[in-house]
Amino acid sequence: MAPRGPGSTGPGMEMALAIALLSMFGLGVGGWLWWVTSGLGATVDGRTVLLDGRSVFLRSALFGTAVSFGLWLGWVLVAYGMLQRATQTPISIERLLREAGLATAPLALGVLMVVPYLSFGIGIAVIGAWTMAMQGALERASGVRGTPLLVANALGFALWAGVLSLITAGGHTFAPGPFLAHAVWESVARLVSTSVR
Repeated sequence: MAPRGPGSTGPGMEMALAIALLSMFGLGVGGWLWWVTSGLGATVDGRTVLLDGRSVFLRSALFGTAVSFGLWLGWVLVAYGMLQRATQTPISIERLLREAGLATAPLALGVLMVVPYLSFGIGIAVIGAWTMAMQGALERASGVRGTPLLVANALGFALWAGVLSLITAGGHTFAPGPFLAHAVWESVARLVSTSVR
């Protein structure tokens, strides 16, 4: 572990990054549990409808977590660049990563997406809580308040959410949590349109 600077409190950057990765994995597992318990991977006439649970776990919980983590780092870098430019003063990237990493903790509650009928709402609420926690983390790390902070956080979030939406387009299950619903909607729409013809 790298030495921590004077006056730093709480977990180090490495621990915060581990918390971020595990929290995102919790969101991925929650989406997978929703998929499995919803019967979307069931077989009809000996044919698996959409994808089986194992494939969705590999794609959403594992690959989706890795992609989500990389995009979150992009979110942090976008915010870092914008906040640094807005303040014209150096911002500690280590402190920013530590604060932002700890802010991901609400995503761990994504495992609750297994709750029937509430799963999609839980996933959205968890992501909303995370976005608000990121706002506080960016403020603590940079000292910036107001519109520049809001814009930096919103653009970072837009990167994260936009790319995850794009990679689930066409019915692909490569993203965690509620982004699986996007893949389902497109797949069902395709199934319906082909059966109507």
